[in-house]
Amino acid sequence: MGSKKIPQTLNGKFSLVLIITIMTVTHSHGFQLEIKNELSGRYRRLMYKCWSRDNDLGWRENWPDQHKEWSFAMSLFHTFFYCNFHTGYGRVDKQLVASWDTKEPCGDRDKCTWVVKKDGLYLRQWKTKFFSNKYGNERWNEYVEHDVLQKAWS
Repeated sequence: MGSKKIPQTLNGKFSLVLIITIMTVTHSHGFQLEIKNELSGRYRRLMYKCWSRDNDLGWRENWPDQHKEWSFAMSLFHTFFYCNFHTGYGRVDKQLVASWDTKEPCGDRDKCTWVVKKDGLYLRQWKTKFFSNKYGNERWNEYVEHDVLQKAWS
């Protein structure tokens, strides 16, 4: 009985190139997750803890107008972040999903912004408005924010 030989094109070099290509595609695009405190009123302190399968981002404390950003590599499929938010108004446990699908709900940006307000947790969406001068020969665009309630305090 003879042994089967691996074809010349698959002698290990091809496998190595394939693995490097897959790793480059799955981790080449960066993404940012931002949590902003926009609480008003008496209870304005925000405490939260976020983690993913690979990272524990720890407990954080934000006061109004403070924010925290994290940057991470996007996987080919999804990156799930789980967060516990605590305020004087209540608490929310929320799964924040960062995936290729979040480009639409977060706007055409490389950042997803979650905003904490008096009545709950919001996802900040961005809409593009296009403007031109009265002659139509100059055009520019501007991003306008729009917050959508994702979960009320419990």
